[in-house]
Amino acid sequence: MNENNNQHSTGLPAPTVWPSIGFTDVDAGVDFLTRTLGFTVTAQYQDEDGTVEHAEARWPDGGGVMFGSRGKTGAWGALGPQGVYVVAAESTTVDRAWSRVQENGWAEVLEPLTDTDYGSHQFTVRDGDGNLWTMGTYRGA
Repeated sequence: MNENNNQHSTGLPAPTVWPSIGFTDVDAGVDFLTRTLGFTVTAQYQDEDGTVEHAEARWPDGGGVMFGSRGKTGAWGALGPQGVYVVAAESTTVDRAWSRVQENGWAEVLEPLTDTDYGSHQFTVRDGDGNLWTMGTYRGA
């Protein structure tokens, strides 16, 4: 595996963990992911009735989230609110997202921007669908 670009020798991305999120309002969810937090939607597959069966949003620092319409048929449509921790490589990424969160209005601030005693620069919000999002610089132990 090439550690510099997080790819295997095959050229495919290295395996990562991708949490799955359900949105009742997918358009608002996409706006929150992209314009507020800074993800990039790379795939979105909808049924004829507009139900999002599968979608993906990549995080620029690695990994991403999969999402779809909450309430669609099957086990994945039955997902309730989830919690996701997004690791940012730089504190300035967190600062920019924090500024956008305050302007967005779709998220409730649960923990304002703070520096923790374990070294993370972070904030926590609840989006309009009840999903919890913490963005911070802590990469884990």
